[in-house]
Amino acid sequence: MFKEAKPIWIESKKKDYNRLCGFLLKFHKSEQSDYELNVAAADCYQCYLNGTFLLAGPARSAKDTFRADTLSIGEKLRDGENILVFLVASYKVNTFQYVENDAFLQAEVLCGGKPLTCTDKYTLAFDIPEHVQKTPRYSFQRAFTEVWKLDAGYSEMLAGERVANAREVVLQEEKKILPRASRIPAFSELVPTVVGSGSMLSAQAYENSEVLNGPQFLQPTKIFKTFAGNKLECDLYEEMRGLKTVSFDYEVNGGALEEGLFQLFDFSLDACGFLSLEVVAEKDSVFYVLFDEILRDSDVDPFRLNCLNCVKYVCEQGTYRTLTLEPYTLRYAKIFCAAGRIRVERFCLKEVANPAVKGAKFSFADEKLEKIYRAALNTFAYNCVDIFMDCPSRERAGWLCDGYFTGRVEHLLTGENRTEHDFLENFLLPKKFERLPKGMLPMCYPSDHPDGNFIPTWTMWFVLELDRYASESGDQDMAERARHKIYALLEYFSAFENEFGLLEDLEGWVFIEWSKAAEFTNGVNFCVNMLYALTLETVGKLYRDEAALQRAARMREKIRELSFDGQFFTDHAVRKEGVLTPAKDTTEVCQYYAFFTETATPERYPALWQTLLSDFGPDRKKTGRYPLVWPANAFIGNYLRLSLLERYGCGEQLISEIRGYFTYMADKTMTLWENDTDAASCNHGFASYVLCWLETLNQTKKKGV
Repeated sequence: MFKEAKPIWIESKKKDYNRLCGFLLKFHKSEQSDYELNVAAADCYQCYLNGTFLLAGPARSAKDTFRADTLSIGEKLRDGENILVFLVASYKVNTFQYVENDAFLQAEVLCGGKPLTCTDKYTLAFDIPEHVQKTPRYSFQRAFTEVWKLDAGYSEMLAGERVANAREVVLQEEKKILPRASRIPAFSELVPTVVGSGSMLSAQAYENSEVLNGPQFLQPTKIFKTFAGNKLECDLYEEMRGLKTVSFDYEVNGGALEEGLFQLFDFSLDACGFLSLEVVAEKDSVFYVLFDEILRDSDVDPFRLNCLNCVKYVCEQGTYRTLTLEPYTLRYAKIFCAAGRIRVERFCLKEVANPAVKGAKFSFADEKLEKIYRAALNTFAYNCVDIFMDCPSRERAGWLCDGYFTGRVEHLLTGENRTEHDFLENFLLPKKFERLPKGMLPMCYPSDHPDGNFIPTWTMWFVLELDRYASESGDQDMAERARHKIYALLEYFSAFENEFGLLEDLEGWVFIEWSKAAEFTNGVNFCVNMLYALTLETVGKLYRDEAALQRAARMREKIRELSFDGQFFTDHAVRKEGVLTPAKDTTEVCQYYAFFTETATPERYPALWQTLLSDFGPDRKKTGRYPLVWPANAFIGNYLRLSLLERYGCGEQLISEIRGYFTYMADKTMTLWENDTDAASCNHGFASYVLCWLETLNQTKKKGV
């Protein structure tokens, strides 16, 4: 991947959490226009060309492997000398967002395929004192919050015109570099509207011991890495707990923000990107940007989802252009001046989004469907970047099961499976996964799971996704590369098969969905076994394994015998005096698992199918029908239900239920959610699957069916 560049870093301590380092490369532009930048880094980087943002990354990969970003830059260069400045963050902590690796930067500029400049030979390295290192974690799943102490020379540093604390470059061991198949994100700018203003009190003026003396946020443990509270340079959590809104007015204060005042901004949708600010500090100042996906009681709640949605700036008098190092997800933001006086010249979000949605051409005459369609596009764009993510907010993690749904959307919109290639390949690259049982795959990756937690059912979705990916992309090589891991997985599950060939008392986090079904996973869970039967059938077809096909058929017969009570499929069976006995617990989602996995079909169970069509759906909570059948949630029951309506050609009902399930989401955030309420993520990757149903309806309409 690289002609001459070598991986480098600055000498650091073993436990040097949350370190940000700078690197500078210079080169001259000639008359030739064929210039290309190659860059790989860990954990994350931003690149500035002559002081202007150019690129951020990298595309994430498995432990000890790295993907290189390649970008044509000829049109962006100026004549004569050009300067690249890289900001590279090394977190050195376990997260769901990154796998923990040794930090490095490897970069070069090619002209006509020949190196002009590269790391190691021509690099100037330096510390970035403006970045406050010892801050709290942003969430359990992500790394650290951002606190910046800016002086007048910060913009000069980004332009390569000033270097503080120059450091010696240390050559790192050679890295295993892979190409990036996923598209480089679109970094377009989204500008909000100021919709209100008001005043707040900070901790200095707001004396409330109950608020201020709460527990520290995410203290370190034996397996969870972060700074201890007494080691923090800025305890942002405690500072935020000490803020209180005391007045709000929808009349906009368009002038400078004096101490104690804030402005409220609305981006019109729940978007994801780097917070970009142009601010004039008319005197030495302190200000915060607080943000969230929704408003609670007409206010921003920066602690929603157990996150710390805040960036703090301490700045000397002067003018600043700043960009956060990490992307954040928000519809609303409050900029609060805690001290001094600032004037916000420009505030926007530099989006981190898949560029494929810009070319989407579907449209719908129905106003509600059109809005849901646009919301689904937004959801896909922010969650299909370098990998498939569950959400771009609290986690930014590559979860299995979610990826099964997002992958079909990628193929629908682009005709390719580029991001899915990288997403799936990441699970195949490691020879083993630390702290997980032999044969088990991580529930999300690339990430660290030092507690040894895993979701056994998510590995079944990996098999289903791999099969769909191979069919859509024609990449049978990926399926062959996965063969040994899939059979190792089947070997793992074989240890839990009981006398009936059913999985019983699985270990780990046995996830069905976010509903009452989560309480019925002990013993033999029939949703799990239905899914495993489909997994075996998929393995049988993928690898021409007749034994796997026969096992799947036997499992389905036994599930029908034990689970179906004459009206519904019950959720589980438990041992009573050693005898496996079906329990009476029944959930809506279990019915959908039955039909989705073809354990049940409309032909085999016509009465149940008609009941599901007539008496279940988005209005059942209102009607109260079948109160002993616990309701499903968005993830995953409602999506299985709508997939069944698509599969069996129930077009008009599918349209009606899409409106019923998603209109209120699109109205509120212009994205689609993790749950059927806004209590969790309001921008969740799998939810973009709505696009597939809408396209099916669109094609059916074109054919006149």
